[in-house]
Amino acid sequence: MIKFESDQMRSRIWEKPEETAVWDFEDISKSLQSPNEVILVGESDLNAEFRRWLINHDRNLAKRLIAVIGNQGESKINQDLVSHFKEKYFRGR
Repeated sequence: MIKFESDQMRSRIWEKPEETAVWDFEDISKSLQSPNEVILVGESDLNAEFRRWLINHDRNLAKRLIAVIGNQGESKINQDLVSHFKEKYFRGR
């Protein structure tokens, strides 16, 4: 799962339809062109892979990435941590 929290849009979530499917980072990146700042939420290894892709293919969006929340070996992201980051970065905007 890849999830973005943003200052200008509702949360967006992407999931692969099948375990063997390949992530289309370009499609995800194109759909996120409007926010000024985003928080990436998801599996730590996938987050790292997507961040590397952004640096090499979409530096403009990479510059807007202000925080990354990941997890190792758990199926659920700590929503309290997500709320904390949203409050910290997006409050009053």
